[in-house]
Amino acid sequence: MDLLVFLIVGGIIFIANFKLFDDPIETELKVLCDYDGLRKVKMIEVSGNATLNPSIQIYAMECDYNDHKKPETIFIASAGYIQPKDVNFEWKNFDTIIIEYRKDLQIFKQKKQSTSLNPKITFKHIIK
Repeated sequence: MDLLVFLIVGGIIFIANFKLFDDPIETELKVLCDYDGLRKVKMIEVSGNATLNPSIQIYAMECDYNDHKKPETIFIASAGYIQPKDVNFEWKNFDTIIIEYRKDLQIFKQKKQSTSLNPKITFKHIIK
């Protein structure tokens, strides 16, 4: 009987402390505004958990971004072993961003042009 109580209490403690479905941790990797300070592009790394692989995500928003407007998701890539160097972006000119990424990444979203920003941003993708 004591062993059964011990196992039940031990199991409850283990499950309570096990971080199987925790919220992923977001780490900001790079943020660049355009030349006129109108639009901003941000790249973050999102940690994985037991059910999700880590990912790198790129968002576009206005430079004077406020929390009332959701940033526009431009690019999402994932892999079991993704690293920050596997994805990069840079402004090519006023309205174009070059996004480079490793060829074996799993791409979940890849926009060609922004829809919520004015003036719009065009995205060119290069596989390395």
